Amino acid sequence: MRSQSFLRSVLLSISLSSFGFPAVLTSVVSAQTQDAVIALQRGFRTGYSDGYMSGYRDTIDNLAKNYSRHDDYFKADRAYNKEYGASDVYRDGYQQGFESGYETGYTRRSFESTLPTGLKFRGAVVVDRPDPVATPTIGDSSQTTNPTEPAVNTEPAANIGQKVAYQPNSNPIMVIPRHTELIIELQEDLNTELCREGEKFTAKIVSPSEIAGATIEGRIAKILKPGRIKRRSELQLSFDRIILEDNRWSNFNATLTEVMAVKGDNVKRLDTEGTAVGQSSLKSDAVKVGGSTGAGIVVGAAIAGPAGAAVGAGMGAAFGVGAIVIERGKHIRLHRNQQLRIKTAYETEIR
Repeated sequence: MRSQSFLRSVLLSISLSSFGFPAVLTSVVSAQTQDAVIALQRGFRTGYSDGYMSGYRDTIDNLAKNYSRHDDYFKADRAYNKEYGASDVYRDGYQQGFESGYETGYTRRSFESTLPTGLKFRGAVVVDRPDPVATPTIGDSSQTTNPTEPAVNTEPAANIGQKVAYQPNSNPIMVIPRHTELIIELQEDLNTELCREGEKFTAKIVSPSEIAGATIEGRIAKILKPGRIKRRSELQLSFDRIILEDNRWSNFNATLTEVMAVKGDNVKRLDTEGTAVGQSSLKSDAVKVGGSTGAGIVVGAAIAGPAGAAVGAGMGAAFGVGAIVIERGKHIRLHRNQQLRIKTAYETEIR
């Protein structure tokens, strides 16, 4: 009898495992697919932003339309983070975004922040890179070469092989078009627990590559601490000035469009005005209510039997609600070196 019972248990376990394994496998495959989509989309967004600025800059400098002259297109790893997913997928998205952004920027059309429909992994693209040394300077006719005489290099030796793009003058006017997306990296911790409205902060620009390393100065425009039950924390940032060098800066305005998630930042979403909204603790509070109710039932039943159980359940639930009322939600915590995506509010010109 025992052997039959044991055999039935084994067979039941095997059958359950056979049904459960495909579900687990499907879940793993689904997670991997989602990671690939995220890597592709983030690569596209960064590449588009870089390409847009590169195309816009090329048309200002009267250069022929050619995105393949830019090193960033071939590296395709600007602002990449291993948490985004596979690097080859990110690079693929970056190059697709760079091509699209370059075309839009070169023709000076409006920056398009939405992802294209049907964005898919394309695979490696082979493009011949132009030789920067062999490319003549546009509009330079001061030197001619006699084919019977050896060419003489009049440039300093240190310049051979270096990137020659954007060298018409030492300090070209930098133009950041309206609605251009930038990726910035915070230089300080910001949170709704310790920071105050009006407090200043700085960030470094990661992308586009044309202004990478520049500094953004900003301030905390609004803080709302988490409240009881329904009120979530809120944090709104203002971006006020962009600095290329000590003597080259401009007033600036942008809206926060994305917080690159890191563990513990507690950001739930962004509203239409770019305000970060914190996570709530309602899920954990509901568990606490249930636990308190259960504890009340046990205590009430022990004291007064079934009737006491009902009374105890009510007392336990009341105790649970009281615990929620005095407990605050989660504070937003943005960390130093955390990346944010912002969108410019108007065209910015830095001389």
